Amino acid sequence: MSSTEAEKTTIGTSDLSHKYSGPEDTIEKGDPPKLLKENSRNFLSARTKMGTDYLSTVFEKKDKNKDKKVDSSELLSLLGDIATDYHNQGHGAPPCSGGN
Repeated sequence: MSSTEAEKTTIGTSDLSHKYSGPEDTIEKGDPPKLLKENSRNFLSARTKMGTDYLSTVFEKKDKNKDKKVDSSELLSLLGDIATDYHNQGHGAPPCSGGN
């Protein structure tokens, strides 16, 4: 049986997390920007055009437990913010208008 689109997306997100995470399934402070630069270029370009330095603050915002690492749930929260922004664009909102 082949995977559904939702399953493919979920598996792809998990694969992306594993590509950038270490053995403890966490991403060190320096890695989220690399993950975003390599995988969310359009989103970051829109942020830059707005004058928003997203990369300088995103890690601190998502590192809820302040351990200087992003765990799986914190990474999913970050990716969810980006997905929500693309969803809102599909309804006519300008890029990066959600405040995340």
